[in-house]
Amino acid sequence: MNMTTNALIEERTETKIKFKGKWYEQSLLIHDNSAISPWDHPNVDEMTIDDFSFIIENKCELVLFGTGKNQVFPSLSVITQLQKMNIGIEIMDSRSACRTFNVLTSEYRNPTALIVID
Repeated sequence: MNMTTNALIEERTETKIKFKGKWYEQSLLIHDNSAISPWDHPNVDEMTIDDFSFIIENKCELVLFGTGKNQVFPSLSVITQLQKMNIGIEIMDSRSACRTFNVLTSEYRNPTALIVID
């Protein structure tokens, strides 16, 4: 078991997320205990595989994709391409992604989270 202590998402409202004591009001990407914000992205249903370049380059194995207030799926082509690269992606609304991120992190797993704040 990996005993690395990872930070949890401390709070979430409809318009912002608190991670490591800092509030984020724009979409963010959380990877290896760090947040990248703003995370620029097109509308979820318009995303291409190029929009996941960070995930691919960093060989993220488990990605939680919070798509905003509602669960919206990127194209099946994008999901299939990620799966062929052995990148697991779970798509859910952002509230669920934050909750799942905290559960997995508390189990000493290291998920990457893409969280849309709309």
